[in-house]
Amino acid sequence: MMIFHKVLLFTFICCVSLCFNSSKSFSGELNEGTGSFRVVPNTYVSLPGTATFLGPLANAQRTYQLLIHANQLTGVNGRLLNAIAFRIPASATSDWPAAPVSFSAYDIYLSGSVDPANRSLTFALNVVGTQTLVRSGVLNIAANTYRFGGSPNDFGDDIVFDTPWLYTGGNLLIEIRHMGFTGTSRSVDAISTSTSGYGSDFSACWQSSYIPTTGLQGNFAVTRIKSDSLIVSINNNLGIADSYALEQNYPNPFNPVTVIKYSIASSENVKLKVYDILGNEVVTLVNSKQNAGIYESEFDGSNLSSGIYIAKLSAGNYSQQIKMILSK
Repeated sequence: MMIFHKVLLFTFICCVSLCFNSSKSFSGELNEGTGSFRVVPNTYVSLPGTATFLGPLANAQRTYQLLIHANQLTGVNGRLLNAIAFRIPASATSDWPAAPVSFSAYDIYLSGSVDPANRSLTFALNVVGTQTLVRSGVLNIAANTYRFGGSPNDFGDDIVFDTPWLYTGGNLLIEIRHMGFTGTSRSVDAISTSTSGYGSDFSACWQSSYIPTTGLQGNFAVTRIKSDSLIVSINNNLGIADSYALEQNYPNPFNPVTVIKYSIASSENVKLKVYDILGNEVVTLVNSKQNAGIYESEFDGSNLSSGIYIAKLSAGNYSQQIKMILSK
């Protein structure tokens, strides 16, 4: 009986350990609720940072650029980025803030980025493509939002974007511009400029101004990025097929949802992807082995700009593509 009880106890401990480890992986990915979270740098998802940084939660004006290499965003391609979050250092001795604070303006811009190794202290030179304002206006933080007592501490509440931003691969630049608040600043958990990975996988620069042109090198704040999938659906299997085909989407033009119908004649590894007119991948709708048959996939362009998009079907040796027009 004693041995039986010990076996049960050991099994319970293993299950608890597996559950914990599945929520915080060394790949930097967390799965909580309906969204997926990626911590950058990836290796610090379960480790405290090596430094602190006064920027995202400073009580005075700040502009802060976070340059993130694509290798830190594995699995995020084709997903909608919709929030970021920070945490206070393991050295913190109390929760923050002691009383509610309110940033008069807290603006976040997203864009492509130069490689962190090529970071410039001139802000505009770090931007690749067009910067998109994804959040603006007042940011209110409730008392005791950022908890202490962990190593690392838990992340604070998500700073949610007004408009989700579709990540289609490559390096990412997060630029924060805020006007500060009345109250006491709080440093966040960060990675020092001398830590391995700084300058190759990630980098940062900052300035004590709301709209500066040049800045200073800064520590990299450990950042949690939340993302969600585009809304798509697949209807399997609608009938018998004896040939391969990719039909024109319907409706076309569409706003914002359209249906892509295709057929495959034998069991194949099937990929159905959507690209923008420049050839950048927007989303993967299908990437799996499917039996012979007729299929439909729904594509939602709610968070995309008007324009021409390309749907491409690959199945075995068969490849075909169609043009789709999103008109808002």
